[in-house]
Amino acid sequence: MGKSIYYIIVAAVIILGMIMAQKGEARKPYIVIMAILHTFVSGFRYQFLTGDLIKYNTLYQDYRYFGWFSERVFQEGRNFGFQWLMKLVCHLTDGNYQIFLLVVAIIIELAVAILIFRYSPKPWLSYLMWNCIGFYVFGFSAVKQSLAMAILIFSYMSIIEKKPKQFVFWTLLAGTIHLPALAFLPAYPISKLKLNIKTLIGYVVSAILIFVFREPIVTAISDMYYSETYFAADTFLGTRFLVMCLMLVIGVLLKGFRGKHFSSLFMLIGVATILQMFCGYDNIFTRLADYYFQFVILYVPMLFESFEDDYYHSRLGPQLVFDDSMKKMIVAFLVIFAIYFYSTSSLASIHSSIDDYTNYRFFWEVSPTP
Repeated sequence: MGKSIYYIIVAAVIILGMIMAQKGEARKPYIVIMAILHTFVSGFRYQFLTGDLIKYNTLYQDYRYFGWFSERVFQEGRNFGFQWLMKLVCHLTDGNYQIFLLVVAIIIELAVAILIFRYSPKPWLSYLMWNCIGFYVFGFSAVKQSLAMAILIFSYMSIIEKKPKQFVFWTLLAGTIHLPALAFLPAYPISKLKLNIKTLIGYVVSAILIFVFREPIVTAISDMYYSETYFAADTFLGTRFLVMCLMLVIGVLLKGFRGKHFSSLFMLIGVATILQMFCGYDNIFTRLADYYFQFVILYVPMLFESFEDDYYHSRLGPQLVFDDSMKKMIVAFLVIFAIYFYSTSSLASIHSSIDDYTNYRFFWEVSPTP
């Protein structure tokens, strides 16, 4: 199948989104179809599609021979939730690694579907972002972090529903899957900040200061985990950072400071943008940013449609007002840009053949051995 499978999914997202209902309960069939399609392609991919999948399989097969609290499985509590999940599925399936990948795919796509059904005003646009920003294909290799990101979706829903205890539970659970997911713990108080001029100025000033002092910050983080400075100094910001900044600016112009749900999303995208400033030092910072940036799948649809939301009493509303025809033109341009971004970033050629997930294959198309 190669890259074509990814473009087929995007085509299905757009075409079915145009012909199927996108409002209220009537949008459920569309979301169900998208969840099944994404789960099918992800869950039945060749089990050794990337080098990471090969490494995970080695661990998966080993865990059946070690106890739940053994050093090999529990690993002093670091990511033990992920190890336990692998051991459990391995035990129940007699070491069938393909079923494990399917189970993970079901969990991830179910979480995404629930989030989109509950809160997205345009499900098709949410799924377009899910694919084209690269979160979907990211899960084809980074199984552990993608699973943690899915758990954090429930953390975000706890924020919206004003349930701090549930937020802490889900975030800590995500931390047992992938320890860096605990970086999402500040999301609850951050998302509750009122978006206004003072907050925006404070955010900009903080971002500038963090940018100026990036190198000592990175050095301090490096020294916490390594005996010597590990991350190389680099001023590279990247296209993704610029896209994030553009999204924030457009958010202020199109929505203003009045929507509570939109405001919380704006704050999370803002945190992701700050973390993305460090991407030139090491890819780990982009991975941290993803824990916040994944909610762009709700943020973007909210830009183009009125959404049932509570409003702050603020004098500063939308600065740009477009009629429906102009909004359709902007959305059409967004679709073109998203596909272009997808093809030049997530689906760009992979230098290492062992990690070439763009050479997609179903498990039945290849030998079951790596």
